[in-house]
Amino acid sequence: MSKDGHQVAVLTAELTIVQRANVIQRFRDGKEKVLITTNVCARGIDVAQVTIVVNFSLPVNQEKQLDFETYLHRIGRTGRFGKKGIVFNMVERQTTYLMHSIEEHFREYPCAQLCDAAKS
Repeated sequence: MSKDGHQVAVLTAELTIVQRANVIQRFRDGKEKVLITTNVCARGIDVAQVTIVVNFSLPVNQEKQLDFETYLHRIGRTGRFGKKGIVFNMVERQTTYLMHSIEEHFREYPCAQLCDAAKS
């Protein structure tokens, strides 16, 4: 993406806390327009400028089962502060059942519970 002229930053757990804070601040300041991150950014990062989240893989726990709570927190990075957002989930044909599982899981919960979970 950088080769194509995009301003890109990377945020992973391998960075120190100071380095992570620097990356987030540069993203907030608009110095980088794209932030590529691992699950380190799934919670606790509130950046009003986030309008799109792309999941290149769906979150799973140590038992290789879908992690619905992490999924909710990931997609909750967009559309915050009263703004609208978009989420894209990249899934392969043989794993579309995972998206159906996510749909079914969240269909079971009232919106108020989802919103409360997303705020934490």
